[in-house]
Amino acid sequence: MRFLLRFPLLLTWLVMGAALSPVASAAEVTLQAVLSPAVTALLKRAPVPAHLGLLVRDLDTGKVLEAARPDELFVPASTMKLVSMAARLTQTGPQSRYRVDVLAPAQEVSRHAKRISRLTLHGLGDPSLSISGPYSLAALAQQLTKSGIEEIGELRVSPSIDSATWPALPLGTPLVALRLQEYPGWNDSPDDYAARVTGAFAGQLRAVGIRVGAAASGLGRLVGEQSVQQFGRVTAGYAPAPAPIAATPEVSLASVQSPPLTALIRRTLKPSDNVWADQIAAQLGQVPGQASSEPLTHAGMVAGLRRFLMKVGVEPAPLTLSDASGLSQANRLTPRTLVTVLERMYDLPITNLKTPLTPAQAFAQRKNLFIEALPRGSTGIASAAARAEGGTLAERFIGSGLDVRAKTGTLPGASSLAGYVRAKSGHVLAFAIMVDQAPGNTLDLRAYQDRLLKVIAQSH
Repeated sequence: MRFLLRFPLLLTWLVMGAALSPVASAAEVTLQAVLSPAVTALLKRAPVPAHLGLLVRDLDTGKVLEAARPDELFVPASTMKLVSMAARLTQTGPQSRYRVDVLAPAQEVSRHAKRISRLTLHGLGDPSLSISGPYSLAALAQQLTKSGIEEIGELRVSPSIDSATWPALPLGTPLVALRLQEYPGWNDSPDDYAARVTGAFAGQLRAVGIRVGAAASGLGRLVGEQSVQQFGRVTAGYAPAPAPIAATPEVSLASVQSPPLTALIRRTLKPSDNVWADQIAAQLGQVPGQASSEPLTHAGMVAGLRRFLMKVGVEPAPLTLSDASGLSQANRLTPRTLVTVLERMYDLPITNLKTPLTPAQAFAQRKNLFIEALPRGSTGIASAAARAEGGTLAERFIGSGLDVRAKTGTLPGASSLAGYVRAKSGHVLAFAIMVDQAPGNTLDLRAYQDRLLKVIAQSH
């Protein structure tokens, strides 16, 4: 039988870095297919000619139950999010939060000045900030007015993410240091997006009675909707530029915190939100010992993904990692990569509980936060709650009786499904079904994958 971990949450996170070490099972290579008769028969009836890979592992016994091309490379599509979101969850823990600060020149703050020459918004790119609400620009403005500030000369966004290092996202949305839920950012440049953010913040400041720019007694001059790059900071709508930022220490005047990371990941995986996935994964570029002032880069994010894969027992050398969302056709993963990640996230259940649970108990009681962030099959769409819980699997597996929690992935010519299913034996199986190089309608591939998973669950 597989070992069962019974660590409380705190202890689990203290040892997570050490526990995520390579395991022998992740290194095995299947040289020939290991397939049951029922699965073999169904594979012969694939709806279209395509490149298909399959791996199924019993998480109770550790045994490989089904395998076909488990070590070949496939386009993962959105099953890439299994890797990136698992990496983020294990990086900082489920209760970690993003924070947005309003920074001001320390010298002016020390004098308790009512007039501040500039404010800088600093965040790490999470996509859950809004214009109004608890985690919002409005909440920041309310804090500033309570501190006695009456006038602001200039507004900026700190370049905590080096947007220029990220390849253009297929959706035409830039990766940015500060993202608002209300502004999707289609076809915006990073500078234009920063102008939208500072413009929205100026509106919230004025709403609480704080004068901004041209309205602030000569502290700044309004220059329209343009955004200008000055001294490494994005200046949106205001001039002239103050002294170089590096020579002017800043302190926080106001701050707000996001919902817990586990809630953000759930909001990302259930509907398979590509923008949220890429924004959240940017923080993988932070490494221990790196100066917090250094902007996050695409190369740093990819390096963070590779570090995570090595910790869970995957050799990342043959893989291709291009983004965190799976939108890029350049990504390449193997079925074994996905199953290994799923296996480790099951073996080390991340929960909010202080009482210990075995992996099987956490799964059965729906307490494993990573697994519960995945779409759940057959919830239906009769209510908003059912749609939210089911996500991209809400209308799949209806009437099957299967307990499926899995991530979907779809791109032209590619369709994947990877996650967990309870088999007829009662055991929990981790599976990955990956298809690419397929002509025609991917809806046919989805229906075929559903039939294949039903046969797998019934065969074991």
